[in-house]
Amino acid sequence: MDPSDSLKMDENLARFLAAYDQGIDDGADARAATVHVPKLDGALPPGERRLTPMRPGESNQGSLTEVLPDPPLPHITFSPFAPSSHRIGRFELRRQLGKGGCGIVFLAYDPKLQREVALKIPRPEMLLNADAKRRLIREAQAAAEFDHPNLVPVYETGEIGPVCFVATAFCPGPTLADWLDRQAFPVPVRQAARLIAIVAEAVQHAHDRGVLHRDLKPNNVILQELRLEENDEPPPGSVVLRGEPILPRLVDFGLAKLVERGGPSETATHQILGTPKYMAPEQAQARREDIGPPADVYALGVMLYEMITGRAPYDGESDVEVLRLAVAGRPTAPRVLRPDVPRDLEAICLKAMARTTAERYRTAIDLADDLRRFLDGRPTIARPLAFSGRAVRWLRRNDQIVAIAVLAFIVLFVTALATRNSYLSRQLRQDHATVLNQQATRNRTEQERDYSRHVRDAFLAWRGGNTQSASMSLAAARRASGLLAEVPDFTTEYLTRLVKAERLMIVCPAGPVTALAVSPDGAWLVSGHADGTVSVWNRTTGAALGSVRAHHATVTHVTFALGGTLLCTLGLEKDGAAQAFAWNVSRDDGAVVPAPNPVISRKAHCLCVARDGTAVFAGGPNGALIKIDLTGANQTTTVATTGTDPVVAVAVSPAGHTVFTADSGGHVRQWTDTLRAHEAPPYPVRGGVCALAVNAAGEPIVGYADGCVRVGARGTELAAGGGRVAWIAPSPLGAAFPGAQGWVRFRSDQWGQLATGDTGAVTAGTAAPDGRTLYTGSEDGVIRSWNVPNDVRDRASAAVDRLAALAISRDGTRVVTATATGVTLREEGRRTNIFARAPAPFAAAQFLGDGTIRGVRLDGPSATVYEHPSGSSPQQFVVPGRHTATSVALSEDGARLAVGDAEGRVSVWSLADHEWLATVVTGTNGPVPRVALSPDGRNVAAPTPTGIGLWVVGTADPSATLTADDQTVFRYVTGERIATAGRNGVVRVWTATGLEESTLFGHVGRVSGLGVSPDRRTLVSGGATGEIKFWDVRTGQELLALRRHATTVTLIEFAADGKVLVTGDEGQYAVWDARPE
Repeated sequence: MDPSDSLKMDENLARFLAAYDQGIDDGADARAATVHVPKLDGALPPGERRLTPMRPGESNQGSLTEVLPDPPLPHITFSPFAPSSHRIGRFELRRQLGKGGCGIVFLAYDPKLQREVALKIPRPEMLLNADAKRRLIREAQAAAEFDHPNLVPVYETGEIGPVCFVATAFCPGPTLADWLDRQAFPVPVRQAARLIAIVAEAVQHAHDRGVLHRDLKPNNVILQELRLEENDEPPPGSVVLRGEPILPRLVDFGLAKLVERGGPSETATHQILGTPKYMAPEQAQARREDIGPPADVYALGVMLYEMITGRAPYDGESDVEVLRLAVAGRPTAPRVLRPDVPRDLEAICLKAMARTTAERYRTAIDLADDLRRFLDGRPTIARPLAFSGRAVRWLRRNDQIVAIAVLAFIVLFVTALATRNSYLSRQLRQDHATVLNQQATRNRTEQERDYSRHVRDAFLAWRGGNTQSASMSLAAARRASGLLAEVPDFTTEYLTRLVKAERLMIVCPAGPVTALAVSPDGAWLVSGHADGTVSVWNRTTGAALGSVRAHHATVTHVTFALGGTLLCTLGLEKDGAAQAFAWNVSRDDGAVVPAPNPVISRKAHCLCVARDGTAVFAGGPNGALIKIDLTGANQTTTVATTGTDPVVAVAVSPAGHTVFTADSGGHVRQWTDTLRAHEAPPYPVRGGVCALAVNAAGEPIVGYADGCVRVGARGTELAAGGGRVAWIAPSPLGAAFPGAQGWVRFRSDQWGQLATGDTGAVTAGTAAPDGRTLYTGSEDGVIRSWNVPNDVRDRASAAVDRLAALAISRDGTRVVTATATGVTLREEGRRTNIFARAPAPFAAAQFLGDGTIRGVRLDGPSATVYEHPSGSSPQQFVVPGRHTATSVALSEDGARLAVGDAEGRVSVWSLADHEWLATVVTGTNGPVPRVALSPDGRNVAAPTPTGIGLWVVGTADPSATLTADDQTVFRYVTGERIATAGRNGVVRVWTATGLEESTLFGHVGRVSGLGVSPDRRTLVSGGATGEIKFWDVRTGQELLALRRHATTVTLIEFAADGKVLVTGDEGQYAVWDARPE
């Protein structure tokens, strides 16, 4: 292109721009001139395209988001460009983006760098003004110095002929004004403050480089949208509006004022520059010398005001009105328009919009800093705070430090509180547990008392003959035991066995019982009484069937004849003579009425019935034996003379063919049933005969007034003890006869005694036809029934020599008795002498867990331990100092042996390894009469000069000394508890430290023996009267009180399973079996 073509293009471009500008200002019409640019020959260079024609109009002044070409205006018909390429330099013009006070901005494409740019060229009038062109170039050069993310960077500036241009970055996005127009709700105040603070920092960046914008408004802030990935950091200068990341860009420095750089700096074409709504008062008054950075601060304040309130501070019908309000008006406080605006932000906004520059922020950065203070919660310059307010703001501003401090305080507080609460909770739990334990203890104690009370009630009911009530009480005791999660103890099981034995007890209204008989069929029981009454009872239920006053005084004999239809009685009359009468007994109701021939014998001393029931044998005076035949209509009598002494007893053999008589002189004779003398060996003559009976072997059993009993012609006279033998009741299992008051003696393979529970003498007795049930009557007027095999075993005691030691096997089936004559093993009716080679006596015996029997014999200074059966040799333990051994004790587990000697010392050995463990000195300086070991052998007790001393094996001094007398017996209940009892009959339970836990009263006279059940729940004490008492160790309640011994009880031992008990006195032992039958 030659110079002439360039000059023509410059002139045409100048005319085109002037016409285009006139079309924008005044409106274009169809007659406007078309300005042509010289055509270029040939096709467009590669990579370039023709520019779409642009028309001036209001649409070209829209927002930057309108990227599509402006719609054609129907009244504009000119085409400023021919359909050829339109460029400025290398920049291809695409569309107009906007128009400012001193230039026009096009969207252009830079083919060199292959990017879109915003290309700004001056307005036409500027092209004709060389100074203005230089000023534009200088402003572009000043803007090129900007290096701020919120200011649009300048890529290039230059001139093409008369046209100067500035190429800047193209920033797609809406203007702030457009964005505000689209908001349906007020902008969040903190987002508005953050946006203005960012813009203020950009303005300060321009101020620092000598550029004053002077036309700050929402239209000049482009909100460039950011496309960030999920984990991308937002770029510097960005802000989040309504949840979207935005980069605000400040544009259009067309009205900017340059600080003096050696020449003019005005770029406007009028005296008042800017947009009226955002102009500071000094701008509105055109005070050029006062226009500085505060003017831009004012515009920023207006923008902030508009964002937080939704409206401009001043609005009028014309620009003049708006300018007047900017100079003289007072804006409405933001909190009036929007109450949720913070006071600090309101103060910042109003300070930035202050009327005078002195009241405003001096620089834009001051405004930004104050907004940052507001955002950080610190006191602001616009609204200074008192110390308290500053403190609050400091706390808000330093929220992390505060949070850490508060968190630390909370942690410490919570830790302290948790520690305290933990302590209190632990203490509360402990207190609660203590209360619960105390309550549980109280509840358990009450349940234990209930259990003891029910057992005691059952015993009292049983002793009174009320088995139904006893059974109910036992059931209640078992329920209480279930609540305690325990099995019933020995006393409950033993008492249950007694109650289930179905014993009959009849309390007779007629008083003392003097004679008894059972009908042949076993249905009736007849009793004779001291007042002459004869009563008939139902033998099963004990119900009274009939009664008659048969005699004037004591009835001495009653018996059934004729198959039970006739009752024969013998009793005293008014004259003191004994007469025998016959009575008919109704088969229906047991009523007793006189027989047709009521008188059997008017003078008789004794009476018995033949085995077939057809005749009665009576012993009379002067040795007469009378047989009365009861079968005929008329009684026939046969008399035999036995001698001159009165016949006081008569009895018939079981076979019925032999009759035995005994007279007062002590002669025992034998007769046939026809009263002929029977040849028999002579019987010993002994006076005082009171009763006569015949055993199953046909031998006579004679009872005497001194309590002795003789069996057979050559039998040995047995002095079993007791009072007058008034009656004898033979049975296939042996014979029974009275003993001391309240006792019945038995004789089978050995002697035995049974305590009936009567307080008076047992004055009558008879056996049932089957021989298995015995009926006794007493002075108390009570008739009782006894199961001979069971009661002999369960309630009687067996006679032995004087006992020194007792032991019972684990299952209770074997009993060992140690006497002066030897050690006997008793098992299932068999007796075996064990330790036969060892000289007697033995002082202690014990069953080990494997069934081995251990016996201890004291011999001078040594204690020798034997075992049966065992092939090992006896172990000998020599007392230290070789003092005489006087007492011995074995621990329940069989592990230790304690021996007391004549010098008041007790030595303890381990039996397993024959090791001496310790010796304690009691201080008595005399024989140790008795010694006790705890169940585990760790504690030992022995008498001292002041009482009973308790030692832990291996210690020299006693842990406690218990009050006691010289006859006190003692036994360990557990390793920590011991029971003592003495001559006052009181049993006491102590702790190992000497504290008295319970005191048990009930014994009459001295307590001579103590025993403890394996479960440690039952304490058994035996007294000098032979009475055995059972105590509940936990409650101190007396449970049972029974007598199975006639003399002092000294030995009490339980089987290891706790179900069988064996007791012994000076010459008897008794087995108490609580196992279910």
